[in-house]
Amino acid sequence: MEDSDRRYPGQDADEVVQRVIHKHVMAVLPYVGVAVLLFFLGLVAIFYGAAGDPGIPSTDFAGYTTSAIPIPLIPIGLGGILLACFMGIASIYVWWQNRLFITDENIVDMDQVGLFQRTIATLRLSRVQDISVQVKGPMQTIFHYGTVTVQTAGEKELFHFDYVPKPYEVKAIIVETYEKFAETKPVESDGLLHKTPAEPDMDGDNNFPIPKKKV
Repeated sequence: MEDSDRRYPGQDADEVVQRVIHKHVMAVLPYVGVAVLLFFLGLVAIFYGAAGDPGIPSTDFAGYTTSAIPIPLIPIGLGGILLACFMGIASIYVWWQNRLFITDENIVDMDQVGLFQRTIATLRLSRVQDISVQVKGPMQTIFHYGTVTVQTAGEKELFHFDYVPKPYEVKAIIVETYEKFAETKPVESDGLLHKTPAEPDMDGDNNFPIPKKKV
């Protein structure tokens, strides 16, 4: 049986997944970083609470004495640690569930928005017209991730996939998968396209040559 991580909801029984791509770790790193910081702050609060720190000490000012204000540092620290663990686990779960599926028929973007919301966008390979890659800024250049944009012939003209690791390799995989699709399934019969799909415009001249049918 195929691993559930390599299937998406609604996948056809005869559809074969060629590649599953998770978002780059930089997509989740800021959230995990906040969780780690909150975890250590919780530990510090527990340490000072266990050491008997009274919170805000009493003060004498202009003949007036204020009372010490106790702060429940241990419960606050425990709450911070629990919140940090939940935030870290939830962030990693959401990151892991965000996947790009490249199959022998479709490109599927499964976008997990929070813990309880998921959207799935499916792009037929027959509608691919052009593919572009954008690597912007020093962070994306150093850590090798970027945005892959697929121009289509459908109502939604552009599909954007962000935080894609090694985006140029992903572009090559999509092109290779498309070429195999055009050779084996040159004609769409879904009622929307009734022509042989065009090859991606890799040279940027806006010409989309029609692959020849096999004889």
